[in-house]
Amino acid sequence: MKKVLLSAYACSPFRGSEWNVGWSWATGLAQKGYKVFCVINVEDQEDCEKEKKRLQLHNLTFVPIGLSYNLDKYLLNNSSKTIYLHYYLWKKKAANSIQKLHKKECFAIAHHVSYGSFQQGSPLYKLENCKIIFGPVGGGQMALPIFKPYFGTSWRIEIIRKYVSKFHMRYNHSLKATLKKATIILTANQETTALLKTSKFYKEGSDFYVSDSALPVRFEKNTFTPKLAKKEFRILWVGRLLARRGLELSLKSLSYLPDSIPYRLIIVGDGEQANKIDCWITKYQLDKTKIEHLGWVAYDQMHQEYKNADILLFCPLRDTAGLQATEAMGFGLPVITLNISGMRTIVPSNCGIKIDPTTTNGTAKDIALAIEQMYKDEDFRKKASENAFNEAIQNTWKRKIDRITRKFYETKDK
Repeated sequence: MKKVLLSAYACSPFRGSEWNVGWSWATGLAQKGYKVFCVINVEDQEDCEKEKKRLQLHNLTFVPIGLSYNLDKYLLNNSSKTIYLHYYLWKKKAANSIQKLHKKECFAIAHHVSYGSFQQGSPLYKLENCKIIFGPVGGGQMALPIFKPYFGTSWRIEIIRKYVSKFHMRYNHSLKATLKKATIILTANQETTALLKTSKFYKEGSDFYVSDSALPVRFEKNTFTPKLAKKEFRILWVGRLLARRGLELSLKSLSYLPDSIPYRLIIVGDGEQANKIDCWITKYQLDKTKIEHLGWVAYDQMHQEYKNADILLFCPLRDTAGLQATEAMGFGLPVITLNISGMRTIVPSNCGIKIDPTTTNGTAKDIALAIEQMYKDEDFRKKASENAFNEAIQNTWKRKIDRITRKFYETKDK
């Protein structure tokens, strides 16, 4: 049984985004028969152990790495910027722990899957005599200047991020060492592939595109049910309420819709911009009765929200990928999004409408036109719905992991 060391800082069976990525790789590799040691932080350790036991994955071992001096209590907060410091310190401690573990277990493969941040590298570079796989990772994407108004005061963070990225590319020892040691680097979008190729440590043919988004296992048994025409056109928006997720742009686009479209926008998610929703509704003179903010919704309850909606409206201004788009398509929801970053490839053109950004106002107007088309052209919407479902149901973690293991785990090169 081949031994695999998996670096999955965020890993949970009951959460989406990065946590779902870590969990899906850990359990998927174990189900394929590999003996998996998964290095995680302490946040979801109990949930991971309980679900592992339920699934009877005896060949999966979780290795929680906790910080000294009770720092997990103060820094491990995903809603705070302290999470970046926590991840940095966790990587340093994890690097020492995995070296000891490798000395004992002699891993054939070490694979980093979470966090999927290209610029921050991986603690796995410390290992010798094993194949190292880095990714899928993103981070090469940058917000377009036309989106500056939607970032508000946080636009300066975008500028800082741009220069921090350049700093990492030039001076980050962890990143440079990772690029030198990695056998293969899996990139999650075109922008990150382009950034990788600017590094002097880039090796021709060492990169491979693979999205970090796939349909969660719990949704794989979905069956396609055509959406019935309803009096109310339900638009779903899902995500953490961060500036880069572009909720304000989506709300602004609604102001350009004809009054004849009886829409209802359902917003699922919480975050630092939650208290701005009412202000935006007033700013864009929207009908408050047509907009409902549910806040955070338990992962299991999302099933019903996807089922009730007619389309997904998700136009992130900068994002590696977008798991919510894959989930929504798994319920037959056509997607309206921007033709940038990970969404460019996650959402095929026949599964919705992808908009090329033009200007600040022009992009919002184009989104409104897309919503209007989805509402008025029932045949188009039905076809996009069916295509979306078929695309998602083929994009499973099992297929993705089969593809990667067949291509990179079973070859003899190091």
